[in-house]
Amino acid sequence: MPTLICVARALHPLVLVTLLVLSGCLAPADGAASDGASIAIVSGNQQGAALGQQLPSPLVVGVFGGNGKPLKGARVAWVVSHGTGALSADTTTASDSGLCQVVYTVGHVAGTDSVRATLIGAGPDDVARFGVVAGANRTPWPDEPSGFTTITDWPYNRLVTNIDGATSTGPNVWNQSPGTGLAAVVPDSTAPLSGPNVAELTYPVGLRSGSAPWTLYFDPRPAAREFYTAFWWKASPGWQGDPSGINKIIFWQDGAPSSANLIVMMNNQRQRDYFLTVTLEFNEATNGQLANSAGAGRVWHLFGNARGGNYVIVPGTWYRIELYFKGSTTPTSQDGVLRWWATKLGDAQPTPVGDYTNVNFDAPDFIQFSFAPTWGGNSGVGKTRNDYYRIDHVHLSAP
Repeated sequence: MPTLICVARALHPLVLVTLLVLSGCLAPADGAASDGASIAIVSGNQQGAALGQQLPSPLVVGVFGGNGKPLKGARVAWVVSHGTGALSADTTTASDSGLCQVVYTVGHVAGTDSVRATLIGAGPDDVARFGVVAGANRTPWPDEPSGFTTITDWPYNRLVTNIDGATSTGPNVWNQSPGTGLAAVVPDSTAPLSGPNVAELTYPVGLRSGSAPWTLYFDPRPAAREFYTAFWWKASPGWQGDPSGINKIIFWQDGAPSSANLIVMMNNQRQRDYFLTVTLEFNEATNGQLANSAGAGRVWHLFGNARGGNYVIVPGTWYRIELYFKGSTTPTSQDGVLRWWATKLGDAQPTPVGDYTNVNFDAPDFIQFSFAPTWGGNSGVGKTRNDYYRIDHVHLSAP
């Protein structure tokens, strides 16, 4: 039975976990199992390598107590449950930060290998399961540009960078700010990369149009004009849309005195279905030249120009959303790049949605990424039902 790892409501941070994992009982510092503990994938899932080669990154799990804090000294057993690969160790001990890791070498039979990590002393269902592609190079982020360097790869074992849950400050750390809703860690057995526990941002009954329930943010340094972003996300089934057609998901904010934004949202401004769109909300740059767009002045909603764009989002379904952008030379040069892709859970390949190479951007560098999921555009209404967004991992990189 999965357990809630740690919950953040009102002003309290939360703890989340990662990938196709079952939570249960964990071990305290002396390595013995204790009630309320859990094991979760931190990183390394859904990799691939050529036959006989090591995976590019280790397989990493985290061990957490019932309070969501890491458990030093917990022991984890590792086994190849399917495939012919080899592990660097069959037992590991958790570090001060509660982490255990092994190196996996792919065997000599192509296919999908499975690796199981089990918390010693806990029940048989308290395991984390990794999937490995044997015989092909693979990463969880298929459209990441070659040569990019990871800035953060965050599995949401907690909302903020500090292990004790205290507010984080400064650049290159994860932080949060309360809004008009709730934030929690909840189990979701369908989570594709960082389950079963995921970040849930709740929109309660009465939440007003134009507000966000919670904000999770990261300030990359150095600031820059070129980034790749990827994450798994879903909205609750039966989602209540705002009358404006605006349902925002993420922001990239630049460093202008009056900040400008690049916003990913699900949008039904001009149609019944929700489309995955990107909004350019700038101070100087205008973008009336972009195909399949709607807007005026310095605010434009892009519905995509790859394969016709207009990618439909179905609430209740997981999607991997990938975004790449590179700012234009000047606010009028029409040489900026903006691309995004969507992968519905179960699809074999990402679907290109937007592939614009003639975008105008404002001049300042981008200084902040955030899940600041504002509901609507100040339509004067409130939520009449409880809804949520769930997030199952986020990855940021740059050249």
